[in-house]
Amino acid sequence: MLKKLYPHLLLVVMCGFLAGCFAPPPQAIAPVYPDLCTPAPKKATSRPYQIKGIWYHPQPHFEYEEVGIASYYGGGDVFHGRPTATGERFDMNGLSAAHKTIPLPCVAEVTNLENGRQINIKVNDRGPFIDGRIIDVSRRVAQLLGFERKGTARVRVRTLVPESLALNGLSPPIVMLAEGGPAGLSIASLIPDTFSSPSPKKIDYVATPTSPSQGRSTGIFIDVGGYTTQAQAHEVCKKISNFGNSPLQPIEKRGEKPYVVRMGPFPSMIAANEVLDQLGGSGHLSRLVIIRP
Repeated sequence: MLKKLYPHLLLVVMCGFLAGCFAPPPQAIAPVYPDLCTPAPKKATSRPYQIKGIWYHPQPHFEYEEVGIASYYGGGDVFHGRPTATGERFDMNGLSAAHKTIPLPCVAEVTNLENGRQINIKVNDRGPFIDGRIIDVSRRVAQLLGFERKGTARVRVRTLVPESLALNGLSPPIVMLAEGGPAGLSIASLIPDTFSSPSPKKIDYVATPTSPSQGRSTGIFIDVGGYTTQAQAHEVCKKISNFGNSPLQPIEKRGEKPYVVRMGPFPSMIAANEVLDQLGGSGHLSRLVIIRP
């Protein structure tokens, strides 16, 4: 009896094996608290993808925060000029990064926990596909964060929701949450205020004008500061007036230190990088702002 059934059993097993080989990848896990998350637009980069036999599932929402190891790519010019996951050309001297699962494109805050430096950058690529690493930044970002020579650093990566929405041409959500959700967690904690408590070590990439009161200026700017009074900002203007040929002016923003010194616009990222190097060499670690139309 078993001999007669054996061919049929073998056929069933083989069919099951082949079905498993061609089965679609498992669905991404839904967020634990979907009502507190901001959905990201569905794009080609939102689909699950496979690298070296491992499936990766891009998350469907912008909120994300993780501590881990950062590395950088572009140092040997191997990737320089090649298309990223979003189709943009990778520039090792630009301010960008690669991540395995957060929505593309988006803006993420990266903090080097070993020296306190912080930068907000555009994430437009996928990677790194090396165990133990959570983000791959461009060579220029590694320089600004202070780990180019070492090659890696322990960092905190946090997405900035309003800036990410603006980068995708979406309006920031207006959400009021009085009660509900997990204890101690509110939508306010998931949508950070980029300009609160600015640090003198912070360098930012921002996708929209920093303040409605400042108009719709577009271009590349460097903000140095912040400072608690306008007089302090004017004093810094005098000290850095010989850096580059860009106009300087005190700008008022939100936060505990509402004044910064704005330099710009610059004709190119190369020109802005030159001034950043001068500022860093003189002790003025600054906040870089890229304002798009």
